[in-house]
Order: sequence, then C-alpha cells, then structure tokens
Amino acid sequence: MVRRAAFWLSRRTPEGVMSVIEKNWQELIRPMKPEIQPGFDPVRQAKIIAEPLERGFGMTLGNALRRILLSSLQGASITAVQIDSVLHEFSSIKGVREDVTDIILNLKQVALRMHGEGPKRLTLKKQGPGEVTAGDIEETADVEIINKDHVICTLDEDADVRMVLTVNTGKGYVPADRNRPEDAPIGLIGVDALYSPVKRVAYRVENTREGQVLDYDKLILEVETNGAVTPEDAVAYAARILQDQFQIFVNFEEPSEARAAEDDKPELDFNPAL
Repeated sequence: MVRRAAFWLSRRTPEGVMSVIEKNWQELIRPMKPEIQPGFDPVRQAKIIAEPLERGFGMTLGNALRRILLSSLQGASITAVQIDSVLHEFSSIKGVREDVTDIILNLKQVALRMHGEGPKRLTLKKQGPGEVTAGDIEETADVEIINKDHVICTLDEDADVRMVLTVNTGKGYVPADRNRPEDAPIGLIGVDALYSPVKRVAYRVENTREGQVLDYDKLILEVETNGAVTPEDAVAYAARILQDQFQIFVNFEEPSEARAAEDDKPELDFNPAL
C-alpha cells in the first residue's frame, strides 16, 4: 500500500515539481561537509563539526553516533596470555616488580590494529634489567602494535620474562571468563577484551545561523581513539552502521526513482487494444 501510494503521488506530480512525499526529506536543511578540527594528538583526537542541522537534529544525531561509536565498532584486543612459570593471575614472577594482576591490567591497554581475522598469537621475550613495553611484542604481518611505549612491567637485574599473547577481533566488551575456553591448557589466563578503538566521545549542540534563520543546530563531536583508527574514520563507520540499520524501515521507492523506472519502460510494438 505504501509503495503504491508513493508511486501514485509521483505519477501525478508534474516533472520538475517536488511531490508531497519527497518534501519529507528534500525540504529539510542538510549540513555541509563536516569540518574536522585535529586535537593535540591529530591521529587520536579530533572535533567533527556538522552544521546547519534542523532544530533538534543535533541532539538526535549526536546521541545516536555516540552510542554506536562506543559500542559497535570493530577492533582488536588481547584476549588471553600465557606466562612462563605462572599458573594463575594471582601469582608473582621472580625479578618482576609488578605482580601478574598488574601485568594483565597493563596488557588490556595495549592498542592493536589487525589486518585479518583472528585469533592470532604473539610472543614477548625480554631480559632485564629495564622496562618491558608493548614495543617488545613481536609483530606479525597481520598484527600491528600502536602504542609501543606503553609499559607492561619492569624487570630487575638477571630477571627475564616470556609470554604468549592471544589477540582477536570483535566489538564491545567481553569478560575474561569468556575468553578462556573450557579445554584451555594450564596457565592460560583470560583477559578482559576491550575491543572498541574509541576511548571517549562527547558531543554538544549549539545554535548556528543559515540566512535569516538563527536557531539551526550545530553538532560538535569530540572523539578520541586509541590510534587504531582516526576519529573522522570512526565517525564515518558509525554513520555507515546507522545508515544500514535505518534502511530497512524505508518501505517504498523514492518518487523520482519510480518516475525514472516508468519512463524507461519500452514502448509496445503492437496495439494493445487489438
């Protein structure tokens, strides 16, 4: 019924004149290309500004984008670790200043970029004395370490550490108990996976002017990522997710498309009245 209504209106609208249905979205003011203002760390921080928007749309779009950015973007994370001579997370390692619990907390903050599907395994070996950083993890063709200066633990003289890290891709938050399979070997410790590459999102809405109208919305998104993606790319991915989800609710062809389809119909090469 809705499809027929859209088609009916489009057929009775003169060419070049907007139909009643098309006015629902064509007469709304549309923002120009978003302005990108890099932050102190341009790879990780940025403001994305969109204006002008219809009054009320700033809050609607800002809230939707924020929720998607924080919960639904794919990322990579360490999901499990196996450390030589360690049986469980409440252990300590000779010559290592941090206990295993602190080491696991530090491993959660390692930022990764994966170029393929997981899981993958990475190895970390280090001889003391000195700090063990994320840069000491041996990278592969599929896994890249972003924050290589991030400290994992500190070794005393003659101490050494060796660990095997399991990394995987996903979205959102997955607790440690779900990252340790039932048939896991002794000593495999599950790690809480924080997959989202977005660390912080804030938005605010201000008034902006367009022509003589003074109360359009200006949406200002402040986005910070872990460096695996840029803020503007993260917002683009979130917008694409929303576009894909909203598309299922459009249950008609746009009148302009219906008119074009009708005009493209081939003419009959015979008289249908005969």
